[in-house]
Amino acid sequence: MRKNRPQATKPQRPPINEMSYDELAAWIRTTRVALHKKKARERTYIDRRAARGTHTPTDEAYEADQPLLADLIAFLDEMEASLEVEALHGA
Repeated sequence: MRKNRPQATKPQRPPINEMSYDELAAWIRTTRVALHKKKARERTYIDRRAARGTHTPTDEAYEADQPLLADLIAFLDEMEASLEVEALHGA
């Protein structure tokens, strides 16, 4: 029997290579803000539960996600910097 697997959600943005400079810059900014909020929200959740002595597999998953979120935020920082350099050089 086949298990029902959740379908990957389709991005609610056009493909990156089809975005204008302004669209891509705005997407980077809004996505970075959202990831910062998600990272902070999950950190607060983990810390609050740890203070109560509660620990579940969900806590472990959120803890494991923290470095990934930080890496994605850093990647967006690098994308934005690269985009700005390209814009300055007319690429």
